[in-house]
Amino acid sequence: MSVEEIEKIVYEFTRKGFQIEPDAFRKLIEVFTEYREINKNEIIKEIIKRKSSELTHSTFVTTKDIEEILPKKEELEGKIEYEDIKADVEVIRDPGNEVKILEGIEGFKNYFLNRYMKLLKIVNSRPSQKSFTKIDKISNNGKDVKIAGLVKEKKVVKDKVILEVEDPTGVLKIVSKQDNQNRTPLEVLPDQLVIVEISSIKEGLAYASRIEFPEIPDTGFQTKAPEVYTLLLSDLHIGSKSFQKETFEHLLHWLQGYHGDKEIIRKLKYIIIAGDLVDGVGIYPNQEKELEETDIRKQYILVAQYIEQIPKHIQVIIIPGNHDATRQALPQPSIPKKYCEELYRMDNVKMYGDPLEIKLHGINFLVYHGRSLDDVFAYSPSSETSRPENAMRLLLRARHLAPVFGARTIIAPAEEDSLVIDTPPDVFHAGHVHIFGYTKYRNTLIINSGTFQNQTMHQKSIGINPTPGIGAIVNLNTLEVIEKDFNKITIQHNLQRI
Repeated sequence: MSVEEIEKIVYEFTRKGFQIEPDAFRKLIEVFTEYREINKNEIIKEIIKRKSSELTHSTFVTTKDIEEILPKKEELEGKIEYEDIKADVEVIRDPGNEVKILEGIEGFKNYFLNRYMKLLKIVNSRPSQKSFTKIDKISNNGKDVKIAGLVKEKKVVKDKVILEVEDPTGVLKIVSKQDNQNRTPLEVLPDQLVIVEISSIKEGLAYASRIEFPEIPDTGFQTKAPEVYTLLLSDLHIGSKSFQKETFEHLLHWLQGYHGDKEIIRKLKYIIIAGDLVDGVGIYPNQEKELEETDIRKQYILVAQYIEQIPKHIQVIIIPGNHDATRQALPQPSIPKKYCEELYRMDNVKMYGDPLEIKLHGINFLVYHGRSLDDVFAYSPSSETSRPENAMRLLLRARHLAPVFGARTIIAPAEEDSLVIDTPPDVFHAGHVHIFGYTKYRNTLIINSGTFQNQTMHQKSIGINPTPGIGAIVNLNTLEVIEKDFNKITIQHNLQRI
């Protein structure tokens, strides 16, 4: 232990009015030196708490006081036998490192045409789907026709939603009523594809009897995956003064077997982190006031120091977020090696772009940081920041990760729109919103894994109330979700024999 660490231990006792006897001090330093992963702060806090509650009001901390609080040797050593599970990771798509950017008006035109054609192909694959009428073929007397197009503009006027829908042949203005039983028109996002059944057209204005989304199919879930667990995390924001250091250390100790749940930990093979490993620099106004570390390279060094404490048999899969040091336009490439070479050197860590589609033991995961959820909240009145899983459901219904173009989410126009959700995922995992939530929609498990950052002044100013310190553990055999609150792990759990 360093001189600074020893001085800090002495200071913590003396500032609370206690003196630690020499033998007790040697015992404490001996344990802290041998078992570096132990949470020193919690041990000291618990000793002080117990001494403060004694009736004798003794100001001397003895060896007996130390031995009563320290975990037994077998608890310190974890004594956990991890199951020998062979990793089964198949990368289906990592478009972040493959995108070819187009330029100019022609580039944008080609991008949206590709989006339209890919989504139309998805819609046309439905067994019951009837053929569509091109917009330029609709007459003023047309009725009972169906069109498919991208939403050019959306307006809400009282109980009506007015859409301008565009296909490669033209633009049509459509009016649709919405009420409590018919919320779909209100949930339409700009630039997404919609299927519209038109009942009548009067003076160039079409009236919709029904509006549909591309949707994901409602099929049954089947799996041959073994009972293997995956821990889903996001938005660590290391480098921020608001980073929950102790809570994240609880998570690391939990992985090493010090806080129970050993039957799960034995079979936990994967950790997926959906972006924002660091808080970054210059992301929002006056951010430097909220940073513990203002050097981006040093922020990633701190990240590596935490990640290296994860047991080496666990595969760690990482994508970037909007706070990470990579291109902000979607799809994002993986975080460059020059910023986090320590992570690239770890055998159990894999760095990918955003979004990422992978299979773990045959279970399809769509991993996305979630930047476009801000646009969903802005354009869909039924979406609330307190329920990010519902906003993620709208992205699945639209079959697109970032439908809204030109708003908060920066999208790189490319030859192919790789943000279209071609294959419906078994698990859709995102973050960004800093609020934990999960749900199931048409047999797809939707999880927003929250954060490890307390509320910042910037978040307070825009009304975000985070729910930090919670992780989602997914059983690949059943897709059951176990919600784990690492805030609630205390030193008391260390004292229980498992």
